[in-house]
Amino acid sequence: MFTKDERGVVEPNSDLVAMALAVIGFVIFISVMAHTYQIYQEKTFIAQHYDDAVSMAGLLRNDPLLTVSRRSELIDASRIESMDAEDINELKSKYAAGYNFSFKIEVPPTYSKVVGASEEMGVSASIPVTIRLNEVEEMPGTLTVKIWEK
Repeated sequence: MFTKDERGVVEPNSDLVAMALAVIGFVIFISVMAHTYQIYQEKTFIAQHYDDAVSMAGLLRNDPLLTVSRRSELIDASRIESMDAEDINELKSKYAAGYNFSFKIEVPPTYSKVVGASEEMGVSASIPVTIRLNEVEEMPGTLTVKIWEK
């Protein structure tokens, strides 16, 4: 008697809607988790390599290719402007053992020079420096170094 009464039987089409909602929810959950993990990886890379960027900035601040010959703590803007590909390769061979890098010397708003720019995602760090703009003008500025994996 129970099997002959078809009023209580569930149609298979109503199960499809519930199954589709469950699958969509699962896909959204997986995509959110994957994005969260990717952001976590990027932040971990930044935290691990920030000290490397700061130490590279310190090394570049005192490098003879960038500084005034008599005063090693003073970055010379004319030397930065006259750098060619050979000088940049020399800096990279000296300091870029595990990383590629670019740097920027800046005295807002009068002077800014980027050496070796890249679109790669990386870690950057800035340190204060004194920059010699010409024979009579020295101004405080920043040296920003950006590093990324080779």
